Amino acid sequence: MGNTTGWVVAGLFFITGILFLSRHGWQLIAGYNMASEEKKAQYDLDRLYVANGIGMLVLGAFILLSLLFSDRWSLMGNILFVATILLTIVGIIIINGTWCVKK
Repeated sequence: MGNTTGWVVAGLFFITGILFLSRHGWQLIAGYNMASEEKKAQYDLDRLYVANGIGMLVLGAFILLSLLFSDRWSLMGNILFVATILLTIVGIIIINGTWCVKK
C-alpha cells in the first residue's frame, strides 16, 4: 500500500469510527441499512454504533501502525499484522451478531 493511499485509508477508518461513535452513519453499517423494519427491530442501534465505531478506530490504528513501522517488520511481522486485521474484522462481526442483538 502506497504511503498516500495508506494515509487516506487510515483517515477514512478514523472518520468512520468517529461518525459511528457520534451516533451517525447507520447507512454505512452493512446489512442494517437494507434490513426490513422487523429485522432492524432485533438490533440495538446504539450498541451497533459503539461496536462498529470502536472497530473502525482500532482498524485505523492498525493501518497507521503498519504505515509507521512496516518497513522494519520481518515477513512474520507482516503476516501477524494481516492476521490481526482479519481477527479484528471477525471480532466485529461476532460482536454485531451477539452483543448488539436486543434480548
